[in-house]
Amino acid sequence: MLFLFLLSTLLMTNPPENANLSLTITNIGSSAGVIQLLIFNQADGFPDTPSKAYKILKLPIQQEKANAVVELPEGTYAISAFHDHDRDGKLRTGAFGIPKDAYGFSNNAKGFFGPPAFEKAAITIESGSMELEIRLSL
Repeated sequence: MLFLFLLSTLLMTNPPENANLSLTITNIGSSAGVIQLLIFNQADGFPDTPSKAYKILKLPIQQEKANAVVELPEGTYAISAFHDHDRDGKLRTGAFGIPKDAYGFSNNAKGFFGPPAFEKAAITIESGSMELEIRLSL
């Protein structure tokens, strides 16, 4: 009897629904290379550890913009993006780790002497569809 109760409870629990996130990356500066996107569902690894990202995308650039529709389960995410000129998957940096490539984050979040915290860039994805623009800066 207990088994049937637990089984029916599990079957009635709704799994998280998926949502479509329409992304537009702007202010790229050129159409060379690709846009590298790292989508994180946790603070650990954000913004620049690909091995800890929930999803990694490389987007083609057309007329200095990049677009994608990403299906994600409901939840909290933060996104980092950069213009990968040479398509090697790495952000080029100069002296003191200052980026040479244009970069940006969800919420167009900015950091103070470094990248923003996960919480500052975090967005909440709910069922249905959502649009997000990330404006790159250098």
